[in-house]
Amino acid sequence: MPRDRFDLSEDRQSIADLLRTRQEDGYEPPPLRVASDAALERELELLGSEESFGAVTRQGSQILGLASWRRLAFDSEQLGIPAARIDLLVSAGGYAEALERKTALLGIVTEECRWRGVRYLTARVAASELSTIHALGRCGFDILDGIVTFSIRLDQAERRPAASGLEVRLYREGDLEQLLEIARSSYTCDRFHIDRALPPGAADRLYDAWVTRSCSGEEADAVMVTTLGGRVAGYVTCKLVRDPGQSGKPPSGVIGLVATAEFARGQGVASTTLQGAFDWFRQQRVNVVEVGTQMQNAGACRLYGQCGFRMARMSLTYRRLL
Repeated sequence: MPRDRFDLSEDRQSIADLLRTRQEDGYEPPPLRVASDAALERELELLGSEESFGAVTRQGSQILGLASWRRLAFDSEQLGIPAARIDLLVSAGGYAEALERKTALLGIVTEECRWRGVRYLTARVAASELSTIHALGRCGFDILDGIVTFSIRLDQAERRPAASGLEVRLYREGDLEQLLEIARSSYTCDRFHIDRALPPGAADRLYDAWVTRSCSGEEADAVMVTTLGGRVAGYVTCKLVRDPGQSGKPPSGVIGLVATAEFARGQGVASTTLQGAFDWFRQQRVNVVEVGTQMQNAGACRLYGQCGFRMARMSLTYRRLL
């Protein structure tokens, strides 16, 4: 099976063809997964970045398999371990052919990561991509968590008033310490907190930095805050996502972090803060908003359903120590 690097300037069309028509080999008959133009451009842009490494398998001039990965500077700094993520692992063909090709590509990726000093390698894969899931298992990756992603169309969302006694507003500089205190009591079932391979305190440090960078505008475009009796009772971080080459098109929205203070739980804080986030997104011409949570977080899944979200997809997170 010929394997080599790729040159996006020369291989762009062959790679685009592979990405555009790759299959999802789940339990249902595997229809062709036709990627949208915007999603395809995002993937090609990622492959063309200086931070991206990768390998392909070829048959003549045709690319039949592709794997790409990149270092995670933020994760590496906060976790204290050189970390990287596999962004793409795709193959032409049916399940059996794809399994063998992806297994071979993963072998190349893990060896290259090890050689470049990476010690903590992750991958997130759609729950329907069985050949990728089984290839990761073959190559020594362990599953860490499952993510449910929810989506809502704001033009169809019900507008609800804030719960009694609550006020929603944008983040202010003096709120940070209260937000950090809320974060430290809110995130416990995520993959960082359950991974015993990470140093003690690493998960909390990562969330502290994530919240801080969200408030400074590095990780989020806005942070909505709800107060109760003059105290910060909860927050939601909001990010705008613009597709490459679609400058005139309205962005989509992503909610990154949602948390409620222990003293304010059960009083409608989370749903009220989400409504404030919806209003902010509407002001930015956003119509579609997504949010994700762990499959085992039943409370969050219930909250998003009550606020009008619908389940969009499920994915699994894997990790290998190198």
